[in-house]
Amino acid sequence: MAHSLSMPLFTDRPTLNPNELTAYLREQWVDVPEITAVEADDRAVSFHCGTTLVVIAVMSAELPWSELEGPCHTSWLWPEALTEVKQHRHHMIVTVSDDALNPVQLSVLLTQITAAVLATTDKALGVYWCNAALLVPRQLFIDFAVEVLPNEVPIYLWVDVRAGQDEGGSSGFTTGLEALGLMEIEALQTPEPVAELRERLTSLAVYTIQNGPVINDGDTIGESDQERIGVVYSASQFGHEQQVMLLQYS
Repeated sequence: MAHSLSMPLFTDRPTLNPNELTAYLREQWVDVPEITAVEADDRAVSFHCGTTLVVIAVMSAELPWSELEGPCHTSWLWPEALTEVKQHRHHMIVTVSDDALNPVQLSVLLTQITAAVLATTDKALGVYWCNAALLVPRQLFIDFAVEVLPNEVPIYLWVDVRAGQDEGGSSGFTTGLEALGLMEIEALQTPEPVAELRERLTSLAVYTIQNGPVINDGDTIGESDQERIGVVYSASQFGHEQQVMLLQYS
């Protein structure tokens, strides 16, 4: 069964309240499917949200620092991550499973449920978004989820966009699109400033999430008739196992 998961982090052992959690979901998103078959004990909560099975398990242990250290260093959404994430002593595993939903639909529901967990459970620090190896602090995750979903893409919660300068120009890549059933995007030694490249990669990621895999090998993109940037399906230069969309600047 298709599934997606997140891992909220806590400074102390959290206590789930299924009534508060489901009430928060209904209050914030009126389009959330009917919640049925709620079961709970001190270690887990499970329920069906429409056809989707939701399981939230409390884990009495920290996530390994080896898994979190890299994302802590690169998390621009959580500048204090290196010090604050080390304070977590417990985590949850939030899983949504449903073959009737595509990866984007699953991610929408996972985001909503994760935000509900963070909002209704004490001692929450933030969340590790596994699909993109992203760390997001508690309130920022809740705010993005509530303000953006379901009508827009919460891109900063779903996709990690990196860009930097090297000797030949600015380069960058995305992480997280593959988990949404799409190709990652990369650019090498472009003439664009780093900030503009990051914005381009972010905008393209949003476009592909909203429209699906409509950019073909050999297509050109650009924000004007004068701007012609080629798209080539290519092996990744940044460690992704699958083919990526490589941007080629004329």
